[in-house]
Amino acid sequence: MTNGVFDTLVHKTAEGDYLPGLAESFCISDDQCCYTFHLRRDVLFHDGTPFNAQAVMASLERARDPANKSQLAGSLLGSYQTCRIVHDHCIEITLEQPYALFLDALSQAWLAPMSVKAMQENGPGFIRHPVGTGPFCFDRWVAGDCLVIRRNPAYAWAPSLVANKGAPVVDEIVFKFIPDDKKRSEAFINNEVDLIFFANPEDAATLRGQDNTTVTVWPIRGIPVSLMLNIQRAPTNNLAVRQALSYAIDRDALVAEVLKGEFSRAYGPVSQATLGYNPEVQTFYPYNPDLAAELLEQQGWKLADDGKRYCNGIPLHVVFYALPVNFYPEFGAFIKRQLAPLGITVDVELCSPPAWIQAGMQGLHNMIPQGKYASSSQLLGFVYHSRHSGMGGYGWSKRGPDDYPEIDSLIDRAETCLNKAEYIPLFNQVQQIVMQEALAIPLHCNANIVAARNTVSGIQFDAIGAYPLFHDTDIQKSET
Repeated sequence: MTNGVFDTLVHKTAEGDYLPGLAESFCISDDQCCYTFHLRRDVLFHDGTPFNAQAVMASLERARDPANKSQLAGSLLGSYQTCRIVHDHCIEITLEQPYALFLDALSQAWLAPMSVKAMQENGPGFIRHPVGTGPFCFDRWVAGDCLVIRRNPAYAWAPSLVANKGAPVVDEIVFKFIPDDKKRSEAFINNEVDLIFFANPEDAATLRGQDNTTVTVWPIRGIPVSLMLNIQRAPTNNLAVRQALSYAIDRDALVAEVLKGEFSRAYGPVSQATLGYNPEVQTFYPYNPDLAAELLEQQGWKLADDGKRYCNGIPLHVVFYALPVNFYPEFGAFIKRQLAPLGITVDVELCSPPAWIQAGMQGLHNMIPQGKYASSSQLLGFVYHSRHSGMGGYGWSKRGPDDYPEIDSLIDRAETCLNKAEYIPLFNQVQQIVMQEALAIPLHCNANIVAARNTVSGIQFDAIGAYPLFHDTDIQKSET
């Protein structure tokens, strides 16, 4: 819905380039701490008020205000400090320090400009009555049932990355809330909906067998779903144990069994479709349980008569924290089954989202699955820099500044690079070190399985690959 209702200041391509959006142009100061945006003058919000610099400033300040509890939008702001309105269609944004992901953040709808009038009138209720400048206007939100957006007939400022430069073709889009995978597939099969996003891999074959249906697996870029290995908690505080675990898990078999082969197996800390992926990581840790056993033997983990490994009387035991969704329980069961013949005991702890997050932040785990959506390898810092290893951070390898310090040094340098030709080689080195030190076991790349009637056309996705663009979407009337 967000990309339908809102436009952003800039647009990012999958190749890492930035295109004009609501900002016609922008420039960045030599110290990378001042961004100046020259704004379009022909844009109106859905409530008829003009888009201008005041709206940009108010939207960014709203995202920063902790009272609005906008954790995602607030975190995207990075080192944002303040705005200065030069005139109605020019704004300067000042950062406390260089933040190479700032344009990336502004290309996401979470930081899109919003109507000042609507924000003032609706206050905290704005989230249920959003007013943007996008190709569709928010119509209604029926909790637990649906969300509806309608065509914006005045729309005439589409970005260059879409074909249709004017108002959308379709009059209305109804998003039905069907959280159950099976029921979502059934709704499609029973002609209750025209397309579904994030179909269950188990249903993909059945959906492909439906008449007049196309099933497409769209890659979602970013950090693949990986088992983050806690290097501060025994036994995964030992490099050889982490490497043994990496050799002991057959990730091709996991993808085939749990995900029915619909997703791609991951090889490194960045998914293959993501800008900045380092293909050299594909040489790390091919499935080799014999080598895994050898590494454990060398570290004193001996296989006993009860089929379990011990070192100085301590059993080789790891704790796997899992959400009850995203196939995490199935991953836990698969890994527990695979590691058992090697004498490794795995306890799978199923927990609620808050408990799971707390486990990762507090470092209660040995293994915990984690993945992040992103358009490039630049998000590696969010997961692997030591500053994110404490409470409130998502660095769930829990590495400190003295653990493989070159990672922090490389990320710090990369985060001052605006040019992809400069930051990609640095993040390539980070990927190599993450794999060498076995900070994570990459499992699978994220993907969106989309089933659509053949009457539906023009579905596109943003640079991340997760959020649809509906500018070019059309649906042909059935002949029956």
